Amino acid sequence: KQWYQRRVRGDLNEPDNMHKRVHLNNQHFTVRLPTYNTCGIQIAECHNSKITSLQAIKFDQEKLQMASFQIASLDEHGVVIIWVVVSVTDASFSGSQTDLGLRPGSKIKLVKSAAINVNFPSDMKDLFPELRTFAFQQSYSDSNTYFVTTDKGAVLKASRNQSVAEPVYFSEGAAAPASVGSIDFNKFNWKYFIVGSSDGSIALYYVNRNSPLVVWDRSTRGRPVRSVQWSRYSSTIFYTMDSANKFYMWDLSVRDSTPLVIETYEEQGLLSFTELLPSAGITSPVIVLTFKDGSIEASHVKEEAMNSSVDNITKLEKYLSSVG
Repeated sequence: KQWYQRRVRGDLNEPDNMHKRVHLNNQHFTVRLPTYNTCGIQIAECHNSKITSLQAIKFDQEKLQMASFQIASLDEHGVVIIWVVVSVTDASFSGSQTDLGLRPGSKIKLVKSAAINVNFPSDMKDLFPELRTFAFQQSYSDSNTYFVTTDKGAVLKASRNQSVAEPVYFSEGAAAPASVGSIDFNKFNWKYFIVGSSDGSIALYYVNRNSPLVVWDRSTRGRPVRSVQWSRYSSTIFYTMDSANKFYMWDLSVRDSTPLVIETYEEQGLLSFTELLPSAGITSPVIVLTFKDGSIEASHVKEEAMNSSVDNITKLEKYLSSVG
């Protein structure tokens, strides 16, 4: 039984001869091995349960050093670990005697910087003795604070400084809360974020208020929401995906009662999606979808669906004023 979880780190700058070559269907492929693997370090320095989410830690550009950066990992028991990615100056093909996680010849390693335990406030811990966590996002206003989704119908705040500003959690306040599995902040106004839950509901929150501004509880007919993502192109557009392989596009500046677009990928089995910003000569974003059979599909969002005649800040503020 695997009773701990590991993190692996790859380095695409490594030459192919450092990795495994395989021959398949008359073609040669390079199987790249991890540069660093935390299963080679002490158990006390690692996660002790399944890792559920990873995030690159955001920094001010003035503070960002090219020699190192940080990432954060979350496990299902509510532990966030901050890792520093550092370069190894004396890489050796004979390996390291002091760090067994470093593969021979590798030039990048992970160093644990801090650990954060996510939980409800002390006066509520008895109500929720066993907590599972799924996804998290770093606060845009405070790089030390994280918003973490849980199986108790709430999003919790946790900080490296141990103390967080009110509110410390966000919830719909339902009697039988569903698991909150995904979260994303608005790219044009970080004070607002959306979450998706296992009962099919989607909720829009304001960071200074613990109850949602809006709840959409009928968009998936009760099917679990697997992922939510705000658009980086428009402040009022967000995308969701449910457990029935359906993809949804919402535009709150057009209507907020139902999604603007619903696509079903039942045969292919929808795994994930992401939005790519417009490139040269293209005026609308591209949605990239990945499927269980290994295929990838890219589709342009129709320009008329983007409603880009009004600037993003104005569009968002207009919608928010209508919902209070």
